[in-house]
Amino acid sequence: MAVVGSLAVAATLAATVIHTTQGPFGGFFGLWGPDVFVGQSVGARFIPSDNYTLDRVKIWFMNNSATVHGTVKVTVRDDQSIAGNSIPGNTILAQWTVNIQALGWNPVQEVFDSAGGVGLVSGVKYWVVAESTSPAFVNPVWNFASVGNTFSALTSPGGSTGLTWQPGANGAALTLTVEGTLGLPNPADINRDGRVDGADLAAVLSAWGSCTNCDADVNDDQTVDGFDLTEVLSAWSP
Repeated sequence: MAVVGSLAVAATLAATVIHTTQGPFGGFFGLWGPDVFVGQSVGARFIPSDNYTLDRVKIWFMNNSATVHGTVKVTVRDDQSIAGNSIPGNTILAQWTVNIQALGWNPVQEVFDSAGGVGLVSGVKYWVVAESTSPAFVNPVWNFASVGNTFSALTSPGGSTGLTWQPGANGAALTLTVEGTLGLPNPADINRDGRVDGADLAAVLSAWGSCTNCDADVNDDQTVDGFDLTEVLSAWSP
């Protein structure tokens, strides 16, 4: 189930770093990175070393425009293998759409807070993908880190099928920090507020019956019923 997050522009609480790179400043090539625009999406892969609940994603962006705050859609996705090649999958776990703060080639780090409930499993490949409907030359630019390399992928025009992901490969590291809380989320915490209480009980009762892709379906059997109620009551922690 996809979870929509919100953009955080203020300081955020400390969390465990799951994956991180250097910032964009001071590198041999200076400030540079791949364009994120209607003709190209960009993805960076990471692999957690333990089980986590996603807290936030941080990316440095520049702007090819000095006047227009281009729109970018950032998603956390699963991985898929095509002919043995690792590329971003189609299952979206979290997503945000914002107008970047940067104007011109002065990078600004965007911070994307998760609304909770996104589990990241140890040893599993995940992707952070940036997309934009901005035209070329007035679009966001995802900064490369000053040093290092990482596994990334780009799209290219795919004819009638639209944009097609090219096989991922190791290369210059895209700036990316992923933070989380150790441990997978509790499925009984339906509203993702860190507690299992009356609000979660109310969510189960209000969704009672057949329910597809429903948060209140705690045991994922496509029905909200007594089994889900039992799960909530067993995990009660007001």
